[in-house]
Amino acid sequence: VNTPAQNNNKKQADPNKVYNIPISGSVVLGNPNAKVTITEFTDFQWPHCARSVSVVDSILAKYPNDVKVVIKNFPLSIHKQAYKSAQYALAANEQGKYKEMFHMIFCGTTESVPANECNAWRKLKENENLPLDYARFLGLDINKFVQDFGSDKIKKQMALEMDQFKNSGIPRLAVPKFLVQGKEHTGKRTLKGFSAVIDSELDKIK
Repeated sequence: VNTPAQNNNKKQADPNKVYNIPISGSVVLGNPNAKVTITEFTDFQWPHCARSVSVVDSILAKYPNDVKVVIKNFPLSIHKQAYKSAQYALAANEQGKYKEMFHMIFCGTTESVPANECNAWRKLKENENLPLDYARFLGLDINKFVQDFGSDKIKKQMALEMDQFKNSGIPRLAVPKFLVQGKEHTGKRTLKGFSAVIDSELDKIK
C-alpha cells in the first residue's frame, strides 16, 4: 500500500548516492537539453506537492537554459482522485498542454502563484472529473483528450513511473521526492535550497 510514510524506517537519505531513473517518456519541463536534470515524483492530491509547484516554476525561471524538470507520477492510494488526475495531465500532454493542466489541477490557474495559494487540488474530492472543465478552458480537443485519458499508452506510462520509484532503492517513498542529477535533494525545498545544489552541479560540469 502506498502511503506518505511508506518505508519510513531508520534508513536515512544518502545525499551522495546516485539513483539512475531514466526519463523514459516522462514529461520534461524546461529546456530538454539542459545540463542539470531535476526529477520530481508527485501526487496531485498532496499539499506538499502543491506547494512545490511554485518552487519548480521559480527554478525554471532562474535557470531557463541549464535546468530541466522531469515530472513523474506517484499517486498515493489514500488519495482517491490522484491517479485519475495524473491520467488527465498526461492526456493534456498529448496536446502540448501538460504544464498548463499541471498548474490548473494543483492551483486552478495557469499562472504561477504563491505556494499558500495553490489549493485547487482540494476540489478534486468533490469532482474527480474537474480536469475536463480545465481541458475546455485550455481549448483542448475534448474527444481526443478523453480518448487519450483512457489509452493504454498513458496507463503504461503511469505504471512505469510508479514502478521506477518503487524499485529505485530510495529509502522513503514519500512525495514530493526530488532528485538533482540523480541524487536525493535533502535540503530545503525552496529556490535558495535548490539553487545551492544546482550551482554546485553546474560548477562540476564547466
